[in-house]
Amino acid sequence: MLLIRKVNNQYKQERINALICVVWFIMKKQHKVMKILLATIGIIVLVIVLTSNVGYYLMCKMAISKIESLNMPEGITVYDQTKAEASDIYWVHMRAEKVIICDGGPEYVQKYLEENNSDLALMNIDVEYFTGMTDMCMYDFDALSDEERDRILDDDSDRYVRIVYEHKYFWLPVSWYYMNPIS
Repeated sequence: MLLIRKVNNQYKQERINALICVVWFIMKKQHKVMKILLATIGIIVLVIVLTSNVGYYLMCKMAISKIESLNMPEGITVYDQTKAEASDIYWVHMRAEKVIICDGGPEYVQKYLEENNSDLALMNIDVEYFTGMTDMCMYDFDALSDEERDRILDDDSDRYVRIVYEHKYFWLPVSWYYMNPIS
């Protein structure tokens, strides 16, 4: 009788161990399933963010930060705010502009930026005259009021310098809606 109880207890313990192994195996599989589920949800959220106003806003803020992080010459005056906008005219691109007033003009600003900023910081940065034409200009000289244009021309328009960050992208959520420039 004692031997039968030992065998039964061993049999019960083996069944319990087998059950524990099965539960552990199922939990391990569920852990993989949970990882896959979380990754799928993350990808869906990323797609929603990139195809919405949030994605557009984040890309504009990134472009603005590229200009704002540059070391600028001393004694400049900033004309209004830095603005950014995405466009899919000709190619999909992000453009940010900052207009400053500097007595040295664009050549001086270009030289100063090259000497005081890294090549990585100057990637996709261009310095140009404010009154020049661009394909998408948030500070379009021709679109300014007559009084503002006269004031700039009287104040020597060569002192007004446009610093531009322009980056081409494979894809941005631009075509589906129109957004005003982000500043």
